[in-house]
Amino acid sequence: MAAANGTDRLRLSEKICFGVCPIGKNMCAGVVYGSFLSLYFMQTLGISPAFLSVMFFLCRIWDGVNDLFMGAVIDATRSRFGKFRPWIFFGALSNALCAVLIYWNPGLHGAALYVYVTVLYLLCDLTFTMIDVAYWAMIPALTLHSRERDQVSVIPRLTGAIGGAVSSFTLNLVDVLGGRDVNAGYLRYALLTAAVYLLTSTVCAAGTKEHVRTLQTQHEPFSLVRAAKALFANDQALVVVGIMLLFNAANCVTTGVMLYYFLYVLDKGSFYGTFSILTGLIQGVGLLGFPLLTKKLDRNRVYLAAYLLPVLGYGLMALCSAAAPHNLWLFLLASALPFVAYGAMSVMENVMLADAVDYGEWRTGRRNEGVIFSMLTFLSKIANGVSQGLTFGAFALVGFRADADAAPTTQAVLSFKVLLFAVPVVFLLLAALLHHKKFRLKPALVQTISQELLARRAAADAEETEVLS
Repeated sequence: MAAANGTDRLRLSEKICFGVCPIGKNMCAGVVYGSFLSLYFMQTLGISPAFLSVMFFLCRIWDGVNDLFMGAVIDATRSRFGKFRPWIFFGALSNALCAVLIYWNPGLHGAALYVYVTVLYLLCDLTFTMIDVAYWAMIPALTLHSRERDQVSVIPRLTGAIGGAVSSFTLNLVDVLGGRDVNAGYLRYALLTAAVYLLTSTVCAAGTKEHVRTLQTQHEPFSLVRAAKALFANDQALVVVGIMLLFNAANCVTTGVMLYYFLYVLDKGSFYGTFSILTGLIQGVGLLGFPLLTKKLDRNRVYLAAYLLPVLGYGLMALCSAAAPHNLWLFLLASALPFVAYGAMSVMENVMLADAVDYGEWRTGRRNEGVIFSMLTFLSKIANGVSQGLTFGAFALVGFRADADAAPTTQAVLSFKVLLFAVPVVFLLLAALLHHKKFRLKPALVQTISQELLARRAAADAEETEVLS
């Protein structure tokens, strides 16, 4: 009974099985959501950046709405395998298929090609939503202990870095797998990614289970309206969503423009993979450092530092770009502050939303893990859509095309620098302001909520035992 209440410690095997999933999931995400897909669309298929600006933005906004729908569906799911594991498995299966098909070039041209890539991109988004919402929503259902949540949030970020590291060398792997046939190289890499994806997701679905029992005595049927009401009744979930939307937008603009900055401003595309690996390691410092810092410092101060330190980093990056534009190691050193903060924030967003789930139950008596954690993928997609809309809109405005033989114009170079050094700073400062004004889930309140929820579960167990006896 204790395990069902989330009071027992998680077994090491469960942490490992839960943690391996992001290896394949992040590899597939790199295939579909990384800068390489847009490069493939423009260089190989000849699709215009103006079309990509509109397509990416609208598709991600629509898909973000689907995340809310999926979260509500997960909350209404009842099976002997729980609420989350069926969606993890079947989501991975369908998403892997779509990721392969989007790199399968059927030889279409003109409007038919544009329709094909739009439909496949929408299907990739839809199927990725199944696994991504279910996976992250499972965290508050694994344990009620804050320290264990910190740990179980860190593990998938670390293992996901493995998938991200592989994705960093996509262009190199495409060359190896395809040789002079770029289409074949992309397709073979997508197939390889799909195989790893299915393996790691199956291990996760088979080796984990829910430990936190829902105390609601009556499970109501699925209703998107009811799900929306549950979300908007949780003011702190909405605040966290706003903060994460801004923070993720800063991160997405940075990672989305960086490849083009290396290719067309620095003319050092071959160094991009190395840069991504090293910044991934820097993010790992943030991942590991967050639980350590929160043991010694007030968690709220750690949150605020994660918003503000990158602002200094972007200033240093701009200074390096102006004073020593081809000193890549100095540029990497300046990039450390933003990327270590992004590493920490990838854990923080899980912890903050898990606390918001508890806050919602504390106030209303209902746990809505699926709906609230669907906001994690929702905000990620909205942020990605905003960043891609800005990026490719700027490309179209200055007449930049990735398949052009000529060097980028002065206006194009300026647009890269503004997007990379200035736009993220605006998003980060707005996130810090929102946190300062509206965020209430400080350590003292979180501890009070946790203690009261554990007491409620103990009382429910005692009542159940009395009835049975």
